[in-house]
Amino acid sequence: MSNSRVRIIKDPEERKQEIIEAALYLFSQKGYEHTTIQDIAKYLNISQGLCYRYFKSKAEIFTATAEFYAQQILIQIRQPFPENMKAIDKFNVTIKRLFQYIIKHGEFETNSEVSALRADRLDSISRQIIEVIIPIIKQGNEEKIFNCHDIEKTTKIFIFGLVHTFHEEMPKQDIKNYIKSFLKYLKINLVLILNIKEPELLGEGWENIL
Repeated sequence: MSNSRVRIIKDPEERKQEIIEAALYLFSQKGYEHTTIQDIAKYLNISQGLCYRYFKSKAEIFTATAEFYAQQILIQIRQPFPENMKAIDKFNVTIKRLFQYIIKHGEFETNSEVSALRADRLDSISRQIIEVIIPIIKQGNEEKIFNCHDIEKTTKIFIFGLVHTFHEEMPKQDIKNYIKSFLKYLKINLVLILNIKEPELLGEGWENIL
């Protein structure tokens, strides 16, 4: 019986997206250093040459995958909330969605990117998170759950600092314990920054992240 690969013709953009999604899965499972273009091709049952038709190198695949990963994070946190949900609950759900996705792709998160590329990606993610968080804080102020002054400036300073610090200090191993510790730090600081009237309400559901 022949083991020759059956070639399936696909739209170039569809094929390119398949390679990106396969790479994200493999980078998340095995890490960047331990994933080869051959692994990606084998996973998709295509030739390495076809991968090189769309990407010049593994580094270029990673760049495209990082962009896709960032988009997926934003899709997670931009999911609509139930009608009439309180601001504190929206805040808790947003943080939960964000960190659940990060845990799912832990190996990908710990990969060492070129610093300039990493900074650009994190800045882009930060700006999108800020767009989600600002309306929640405004709602919280209106509900008198929060008492945050200069919401836009406060949110920008906190989110940019939070996202970069989280990624810069992320260890190669034991990511779950790192996130557990980071969530405690996050809660303490959010209570102070947002001047939350009932601190015990912040963090509800976060225990299920891990």
